[in-house]
Amino acid sequence: MNKSGLYAFLALFLWGIHGPAGRYLAQNDVDMFFVFSARLWIGTLVFFIYLLIKKNNHIHWLDNWKKVLLISGIGIIANTILFHLTLIYLPGTLVMILENLSPIFVLFASVIWLKIKPTFTEILALLLSFSGIVLIVLGKGSFPDLSEGFYFGIFLGILTGLTFGAYIFFSADLVKPLKDEPIRIIRFLFKIFLISSILCTPFLFISKRLPSQSLQWFWLIEMGVFQSGLAYLFWNYALVHIKANTASILFLLTILFSTVNEIVFMNLQLNRYLISGGLLISVAGYWITTSLKRTKLKNQ
Repeated sequence: MNKSGLYAFLALFLWGIHGPAGRYLAQNDVDMFFVFSARLWIGTLVFFIYLLIKKNNHIHWLDNWKKVLLISGIGIIANTILFHLTLIYLPGTLVMILENLSPIFVLFASVIWLKIKPTFTEILALLLSFSGIVLIVLGKGSFPDLSEGFYFGIFLGILTGLTFGAYIFFSADLVKPLKDEPIRIIRFLFKIFLISSILCTPFLFISKRLPSQSLQWFWLIEMGVFQSGLAYLFWNYALVHIKANTASILFLLTILFSTVNEIVFMNLQLNRYLISGGLLISVAGYWITTSLKRTKLKNQ
């Protein structure tokens, strides 16, 4: 495995941990508003330390400030809040599956804002995504030990996927020119994470159910350092040498890693509804992502 492949594997493996880790904290009644706010600050600190080490921490704060605020508000704050709230009601694996609905928002946004007509493949993928959601909802009785908020959790999970799609769509124009310069992408991430962290700081002080055990603090800090920080660093270095289509396929490994971790550590019980619905959503997301990239290349 070359260095880029190793970076990609590490990033995806780390992202495959944060669903089960967050689910553990939720099940232990730790306030999810405190968790997501603390994670943002820890991740921001990781980016800051990295930029200090690289002696490349000069940030142009006013560049594209309107879009930066939009990305911070919807793509970081709203997505992070929804992700952690969804973990209260659903297993981490299912949350990761629903987050892979993000290409649907990118497709709709491309149709509305970029006037790109959807292809037959994209329409078919859209139908597959909805079919996957329906299968999962129909299989409610096959998910043991879920709270009465299952349907509300599904709703929150769909919104999690859509807000992550918003992050992908709105950040594309800012990140695309930097694709061969990972350090500049990290500067961009530091900026939007810092803005998001500052805006979410009140949650650190108004939250009442903080971690009460050393293991809970460990997983909170682990999520901040490794998932909110280092995973982004690894992934952006990997993207320098990995093709876009390959990256789309690899990103689906986060679901696999989440599933394995949750089976081993959280006693997740797989069922045909989860497997079938997850496969439909994953395949649909990959089809939409690759199809949109080909369409944009043709229009350039």
